[in-house]
Amino acid sequence: MEEKTNQKIKKTQVFNVIILDRSGSMESLRRAAVDGFNETLAGIKSAQEKYADTQDHYVSLVTFCGCETAHVFDKTPVAETHPLTPSDYQPCCTTPLYDAMGITLTAMHKYVKNIDDSVVVVTIITDGYENSSREYNGASIKALVERLRGEGWTFTYMGANQDSVEVAMKLSIRNSRNFEYSNQGASETMDVDKRSRMNFFSRLAKFKMCDMDECEAQMSALEMKKKYTEMADEAFDEEDGKNIF
Repeated sequence: MEEKTNQKIKKTQVFNVIILDRSGSMESLRRAAVDGFNETLAGIKSAQEKYADTQDHYVSLVTFCGCETAHVFDKTPVAETHPLTPSDYQPCCTTPLYDAMGITLTAMHKYVKNIDDSVVVVTIITDGYENSSREYNGASIKALVERLRGEGWTFTYMGANQDSVEVAMKLSIRNSRNFEYSNQGASETMDVDKRSRMNFFSRLAKFKMCDMDECEAQMSALEMKKKYTEMADEAFDEEDGKNIF
């Protein structure tokens, strides 16, 4: 029994990816976008401290508009990140959503594909429809999302001024939320997303701490990653259930 208690737990590398629309129409939501990301970042830092024995957290923040897809953070250890400032987030021009997703997800997949114990948690936040991508289209993004979910990734799509459920379904994204086009609406939805992450991190910690012979030792790397996706979906559903009314 003592040997099992002292057995070293292999940490899961958790890559938190936020793809944030920076098109011109987000100007009205600028304050909520900055504050909401900072709240999410604080939650990830808290998770790193609370679950340090089982998880190592990294953050990628990608903002996009027709001018550029910018990496504010790129697989950065959460301890090395800093709060977002208004100067880091200046909305302008169009919404190349598919390009931002395709470029970000493809690069991340190349980085994590050989990491046995990892999970990628992706949140997409936009206030409008795709309107200016050149490299990717809906079909190619849908195929990419399906492939990555099969490898243990999890996705959440949060949108305003659209039917987010319908848009997300067309991209094979299971988890989606609509938010009111206002600072309060964006802030409230990002807060729910933060709680979903924390719920998932808690589930992940419990899974990692269970009897190694009964859990990880019986799973292949791919099976374990798919288990992570299942836990993330359960966390999403639980937080949504709390916010029905």
